[in-house]
Amino acid sequence: MTAPGLNRDESTALVTASRWRVLLTSFLLWLVGCGAFYTIAIADSSLRFFEAMSMLLFVVLFGWIAFSFSLAMEGFLGKWSAKKQQPGETLQQDDNPSRRTAILMPVYNESPTRVFAAIAAMREQLLERDHPGGFDFFVLSDSTDPDVWLEEEWCWSELTDRLGINTDGESLDNQDTLGEKNAYRGDVGIYYRHRSENTARKAGNVADFCENWGVQYRYMIVLDADSLIAGETLVEMVRRMDADDAIGILQVPPVPVGRRSLFARLQQFAAAVYGPMFAEGFDRFAGDRGNYWGHNAIIRTSAFMRHCSLPVLSGLPPLGGEILSHDFVEAALMVKAGWKVKLANDLGGSYEECPTTLLDFVKRDHRWCQGNLQHWRIMLAERIHPVSRMHFLSGILSYVAAPLWLIFLATTLIAAIINSRLGQAGSWGGATAVCVTLFVGSMALLLLPKAIAVATLCMDHEGRKRLGGVGPIVTSSILETLLSTVLAPMIAVYHARCVFSVLTGHNVKWTAQQRSETGVSWSEASAQMWPLTVLGTLMTAGLGMLEPTWLIWFSPLLIGWTLSIPIAVMMGSQAVGRKLASWGLLRIASERLPEPILSRHQFWINEIKTLKSEQKHESWFERLFADPAFRNQHIAILRSAETDRRVPRGAPEWETRCQPHLPAAAITEPVRRRLLCDGEWVEKIGEGTQPQ
Repeated sequence: MTAPGLNRDESTALVTASRWRVLLTSFLLWLVGCGAFYTIAIADSSLRFFEAMSMLLFVVLFGWIAFSFSLAMEGFLGKWSAKKQQPGETLQQDDNPSRRTAILMPVYNESPTRVFAAIAAMREQLLERDHPGGFDFFVLSDSTDPDVWLEEEWCWSELTDRLGINTDGESLDNQDTLGEKNAYRGDVGIYYRHRSENTARKAGNVADFCENWGVQYRYMIVLDADSLIAGETLVEMVRRMDADDAIGILQVPPVPVGRRSLFARLQQFAAAVYGPMFAEGFDRFAGDRGNYWGHNAIIRTSAFMRHCSLPVLSGLPPLGGEILSHDFVEAALMVKAGWKVKLANDLGGSYEECPTTLLDFVKRDHRWCQGNLQHWRIMLAERIHPVSRMHFLSGILSYVAAPLWLIFLATTLIAAIINSRLGQAGSWGGATAVCVTLFVGSMALLLLPKAIAVATLCMDHEGRKRLGGVGPIVTSSILETLLSTVLAPMIAVYHARCVFSVLTGHNVKWTAQQRSETGVSWSEASAQMWPLTVLGTLMTAGLGMLEPTWLIWFSPLLIGWTLSIPIAVMMGSQAVGRKLASWGLLRIASERLPEPILSRHQFWINEIKTLKSEQKHESWFERLFADPAFRNQHIAILRSAETDRRVPRGAPEWETRCQPHLPAAAITEPVRRRLLCDGEWVEKIGEGTQPQ
């Protein structure tokens, strides 16, 4: 964020200077690197095909590395020079209750227990504030699993009863008074709506909210199913929006927490130690033209409704059709319309969960890959701000860099083998020195930002204390760097496979994310990783026969590929993660000094699980047949949200609909979902009569 006390001109000047520093530094580093590589390539006074190919790829890849390094260094400069604004010190909250904020929790086949426990914890903290009447929670469900859908309804009903929230007369169709009553009472409402048609995924879910209830709320805070934001942070987000009417989106960086596997601990530690410096550099470079990551952000509802309608790309999926990664596009559209999109990188209290295994990570990235590759067409559209174009390009390169790197590796290796066989590898005596210098310089650009981030943290007394002291921080950072180096070639292959899959027309399926810590079995790892193991084994044997000394240079890649199966199992292991934590390694601050919001989230998880233990039926769908109160609740929710959809005569589900005595176990899952949208059918199963 811009330092307090700066006027608009001064702030603009700082951002402009930051951008020029980053771009100039990137260009100079890129120029030196490309010059060094060219010197190596023409060391024998010739430039063969594979050398030319590798040089072309190097130009792209080294530019990406140089730019990332320059952003990190800008973040380091900002950490030392910027005066950071503390939450709540200079801004005053607007007490006008009409300026209400909706907190949206879009869900898709997620754990209802964790979702509603998060809402209970956040609501609890908001009620501790002086003016809690400015917020309402909305659980916006797109769940397709019938049992998850019914469990969501049960959790919502039980939680509102437990918290004493009066929902009588405040159904979602009561648009004129939905939030006004809560504002008058100083309460925080919790509302639930399930969509019968899951159009446009999460973006469509949020758009549906805006269309039906957006006019009642000045702001909306969009969460993910695994999001948690502290009450004081929620209030401060609103304060900052009130203080600057030009802000369209204010993104608070979420910090990954709460996971125990080794793979998750690596991500959590990296985000805690290196993340702040990179976020600062990104903020200083982007200024008021920042980005949006789809969750843990506050949005000006009227501006979003006016400008952020997503286009449908021409052509068929995966590169055409509905946009998967909507967040980058919405930020670009907001900037295009003249609104500020800012990063509140000085605000804490924003949390999320991360994938716990390598396999879950690459599954999630496949969807993100397709969404980012779709952005190239929007990147080239008219009137998109240059900084927004850079955001799109960065997102694309984060995936395309993987296949480019693998091709670069192959062409460089082939060129080296050819030169070695022709006896021309050492035609110029200085080529080896330049090659080593280039390698060391490239590694420095990759590793130096981490080292500086660690050193900066170790010089900060409070930060050092929260992470356990200098010893654990330095040791953990070395361990994280070594393991990340081994993981990088494995992830690169999967990213390359994702890119190839998208470019060859394979559309990704919309599935719920795996958020539980299940680990990875040896059979699952073997089924997924055996091609990498074979590739690593063959490459190791080949290099050993051709040039044994090269095994040292390629060792990180060869270790990662050859041992991919045990590495995948180890990364998903909670036991390994717990053992390292017992030694004080890879532990983050929230483990040493638990945050209140995280503790209350766990408390509410346990409370809801206790209530669920009284569930006597094998499934929630079976309970619908046996429990009249549960059945009536489902019907009331359908009709209050106007999502009651009668099964038409002749539809595939019609035959089942006309058999009221059919037991729940005899109804297949796809049919269950459609019948649950039919309030009349739900009534009839209780009566045991045949619908007409």
